[in-house]
Amino acid sequence: MTQVPGTAGYGANAAALAQQYETLRFADVHREVLHLFPAAPSRVLDIGAGAGRDAAALAALGHRVVAVEPTPELRAEGMARHAALPIEWIDDHLPELIRMRAASGTTWSC
Repeated sequence: MTQVPGTAGYGANAAALAQQYETLRFADVHREVLHLFPAAPSRVLDIGAGAGRDAAALAALGHRVVAVEPTPELRAEGMARHAALPIEWIDDHLPELIRMRAASGTTWSC
């Protein structure tokens, strides 16, 4: 398995990182930009989802969330921690997002 550039260390420390990420509330982290998030349920793509804190918060608000995370250990943490929420997890990474595009069958635009 080839390591994705920029992800060194995340897998070995996934449990501790997930715990740390989850101590921060979505609303606190994104307070300055919350007004930019759609109020109506929308399709949301969380690239670099980590342990899924943001994906979970958005799914809980009714959004259809695809969480893209290249580190298997972080993705597993997120899937376990947020199993009750309808989040689609994809093993992929920037810049191409090849697996995400193939799995979604949807055209995403930024």
